[in-house]
Amino acid sequence: MKVFETLTKKQKNKNFKSSKEYRFFTKNRLMLDAFPMYRFLSSARRDFDVIRANVIIRSLINKKKIEEAVFLALSTKKTFKEKEGSAFLIKFIREKIVNLPFAVVNNMRVYVPIFNLTINKIYSEDFEKLLVEPYSHLLHKFETLVLDPFENYHFALYESLFTNFIKIYEDELLIALFHYDFQTIYFVNKQGRLQTKIALFDKFIKRPDFHHLLSRLEPVVKAYVNFDKKGLLNALVEQELISSRLIERLRRKEQTFRSFLRHKIE
Repeated sequence: MKVFETLTKKQKNKNFKSSKEYRFFTKNRLMLDAFPMYRFLSSARRDFDVIRANVIIRSLINKKKIEEAVFLALSTKKTFKEKEGSAFLIKFIREKIVNLPFAVVNNMRVYVPIFNLTINKIYSEDFEKLLVEPYSHLLHKFETLVLDPFENYHFALYESLFTNFIKIYEDELLIALFHYDFQTIYFVNKQGRLQTKIALFDKFIKRPDFHHLLSRLEPVVKAYVNFDKKGLLNALVEQELISSRLIERLRRKEQTFRSFLRHKIE
């Protein structure tokens, strides 16, 4: 029984392609074509892949805006070469990038997660290094330095300002995230890959109830991480996240399939 696939198909409000997330993606997706590692995401069709693509796109936009802020600082009367110039440079740039998304890793702001932590230190603290060799190559020739940000930064990236996720649960191997726009729970593994998603509010629910939603998701997530399939289905119904009508349909299909298997074996 493909429970989670059925929930996705039967979801009531499928507003993925009208979402801000998808519109941002379609506007900027061609930026990914310059990088062999990310190129496959430029043609993403599934919601989670679009979210991942947008993290990389936002990283590239951050990179450019930080570099622009560095050169803007140099164009002012004060420069980092003058007395207290380095402090001025840091203050000036941080004021310019205050609204940029970032993740926090080892107590450091990571603005460009397509790079490792050493390079990110330049983009978050040591801005003046972008003006001297060999770091100045980061301005234009950096394609060979990019990495898989999801595998490298794991859960920190998904619960950062690069996404619109809300964390519900986390352990050493798994993180559970909720996306309000997509009305979906996402379970992501340590490699930063999607393990399962649970689409909520099927078409048989006439008036979805969004009150106290996060607390209502907790028993669903708890049942999932405990491999309690029966408890998960019960929690979805009890918390009014999935209709009893759809759950009963799924249960009947599973019983029919099991009966078919027993008949074939006999």
